[in-house]
Amino acid sequence: MKDARGGNQGGIIYGFVTTGGQWRMVKYDGKSFSKTEIMMLVFDTMGEERERWLNDCSVVIDCLKLALGNGNTGTVKKDIVV
Repeated sequence: MKDARGGNQGGIIYGFVTTGGQWRMVKYDGKSFSKTEIMMLVFDTMGEERERWLNDCSVVIDCLKLALGNGNTGTVKKDIVV
């Protein structure tokens, strides 16, 4: 993330750490790293708790879509608190 920051004209760099089911977002601002709490993207009752999943986990999907898109996917509209 430190190396990537140089190629980003010194901007904030975001990344992910994952085991597949558990995800955590990491942010580096050039001085320090910060991270979110662990997000469980797959959980036993996710089919019954759609609103919980949308509120707590869909930001990861939004960020991945933006990162892997061709630049025409828009911007992530959720606030990420780290």
